[in-house]
Amino acid sequence: MAVLDVKSAGLEPADLDSIALALQDKSHNITAVDVSGNDLGEEGGAKVLELFMQNQLVRRLAMNSNELGDEAAAVCAKVLAANTTIEELELQGNSIFIDGVKLLAEALQKNRTLQRLDLSHNQLGIYGAELVASGLAQSSLAYLNISGNRVCGRGAEQLLMASKDTGLRHLDLAMNEIGPQNLDLILAPLASSSLNSINLGSNRIDGEGAQQICTALKENSRLEVLMLQQNDLGPDGAAHVAELLGSSSLTGLDLAGNSIGDTGAASLAAVLERCKLIGLGLGHNSITDQGAKQLASALPANLESLQLTCNAIGDEGALEFKSAVEKGLVLDLMYNNLSSEVAESLRKEG
Repeated sequence: MAVLDVKSAGLEPADLDSIALALQDKSHNITAVDVSGNDLGEEGGAKVLELFMQNQLVRRLAMNSNELGDEAAAVCAKVLAANTTIEELELQGNSIFIDGVKLLAEALQKNRTLQRLDLSHNQLGIYGAELVASGLAQSSLAYLNISGNRVCGRGAEQLLMASKDTGLRHLDLAMNEIGPQNLDLILAPLASSSLNSINLGSNRIDGEGAQQICTALKENSRLEVLMLQQNDLGPDGAAHVAELLGSSSLTGLDLAGNSIGDTGAASLAAVLERCKLIGLGLGHNSITDQGAKQLASALPANLESLQLTCNAIGDEGALEFKSAVEKGLVLDLMYNNLSSEVAESLRKEG
């Protein structure tokens, strides 16, 4: 298997002919193509996409940041309706609006092989989210990234409702202006969601919003990974998340960038020993040696990775994790206040 990687290569029209020839030659066995960051535009993007109408080898196609627009999105929809091998499609940051989204959503209902779709940082809005939601029931998607599309609470609600009891397992709704005013719209769908993983990062969710989300998720036994990074939870929000951890099936949690401080770290430490977490992200949270000590004293045996980058932890707090690192914990303490000696000793232990 081979990868054709020409991202950010400044492709010219003649280069597209070379790509076509490489794809036609089956001896190359090209199964992944990345042409991201080439400013192909609608015409160039359409030409590239047409190459995959009959292709039966490529499983991953990345066309991020190419200003494809709705015209190329229309060609992409035709490819999805005809192609039976592409499993991963990345269309991040391509100025795709409603017309293009409508056609892509319709194609999702016909395609039976696409597993992962990235539509992040386009121009979907609420209506675009509703269109994508309409295509989920009959799609084969397991992963969907809609981050950075201003779908707001209403659009997120429609996506969550439509994903229930489908094959979709991960939904990325980060940076979509969901909170705090429209957060209540997603609570009931969250409670009954069949997703395994959800990203609600950067949605202006505060402590009260965290309480609402955690209350809803107490009724959900399927969710395994919850991402709430870069919100406004604060210590109070961390306390609500801690209460959820004590009774949930979560194995992954990201609370980076929420200003939870040592108080929030203490709330989490109080329940860590009886939770099922495998991975925990607490970077950018103003945690000092005090909070680090509390976390280190309560680490569950099942925890495999702990991310504490960009806090205010010094040597004293860092050394509290030495025993856990010796036992295999992957610990990230980059950009704290560690001396080079302590940082090196922890790396050696790991």
